[in-house]
Amino acid sequence: MKRLALVLVLAAVLLPSAAVGAACSPLNCAPSQFSLAGGQLLGFRSSATAPVTIVDLATGKTRAALPSGVVGGTLLVHLQGTTLTWYDATSGETAGTAELPTGARLVGVSQDGKQAVGLLLADGGSTTFLIATREGVRALNVPGRQWDFDALRGDNLFLIKYLSSGGYQVRLLHVASGKLEAKPLKDPHESGTIWGQPYSRLASTDGRYLFTLYIGSNGGSMIHALDLDTAKARCIDLPGTGDYLASTAWGLALGRNGHTLWAANPSQGRVVGIDVRTRKVTRAFRINIDYWARGRGTRAALSPDGKRIALADGENVAVVGLAVGKVVTRRPLVAAALGYSPAGRLWTFR
Repeated sequence: MKRLALVLVLAAVLLPSAAVGAACSPLNCAPSQFSLAGGQLLGFRSSATAPVTIVDLATGKTRAALPSGVVGGTLLVHLQGTTLTWYDATSGETAGTAELPTGARLVGVSQDGKQAVGLLLADGGSTTFLIATREGVRALNVPGRQWDFDALRGDNLFLIKYLSSGGYQVRLLHVASGKLEAKPLKDPHESGTIWGQPYSRLASTDGRYLFTLYIGSNGGSMIHALDLDTAKARCIDLPGTGDYLASTAWGLALGRNGHTLWAANPSQGRVVGIDVRTRKVTRAFRINIDYWARGRGTRAALSPDGKRIALADGENVAVVGLAVGKVVTRRPLVAAALGYSPAGRLWTFR
């Protein structure tokens, strides 16, 4: 995996959407907005630990208000005390509960949201991961206390192992057997040790792929593409370097067919199209926006026809025509989230 310069912990404190720790778990590196129900609904929040608002993109009206939690598929999982509660994010209704042991914390959910993952530091210097469903809880132990959650799909539980050197690795644990693979997941052309700061992540609508944006202290950026079915990882370099704050303006959006991942950075004037299956850059062009707020991240939404990508920084909204390769509209506007209706109307939400 690409070796990025280690980012100072101070950057994670100053930048609200940056991860606090090295790993990019769904709780500390969650998107501020995410689509649901095949693009019919949009969920958004002001921070990774804030309540979630669900809006209907056909009407622009609020569908549900949910507590803070981790979203997978169309489910949100919330932890209060030792009780896990599943909510149907499309309706706001409670969908089930489970109990975690005292002292366990919620660290993630499976890609479909049906399983919650808890973490408990066990006696004897080991770490226990708790796979919870609405039917019960199963414990999986790994030696040492340097572990965190990354992702879960089917039998593949992806973990983060922190290293004494300061870097970390992605490791694979098989849920059915409890077997931990001996070697870390890695790009065949890169080191198995990751250095740098994960800043945001985006999952494909079918839950198979997970894309994580990494930023180095020198402003160099990459997308780590993880295939959760085959347990294969690839690193995709993004253009631009020299300015960390400018690199935090990368926004990610996935096409409705799941074939193209778009990455746009108004601060650096870059737009990149990536083929998800080959994990290669297939399109790249420059755009010109005279001002974009720094250090706030960029919300991104792709139109249903795949011809436009809308971007927001909390102060401005810009729309880029992907066919013509330029900004077609830009205006000052406060927007916490944005999304396109099925008919192609752009909604903005505060």
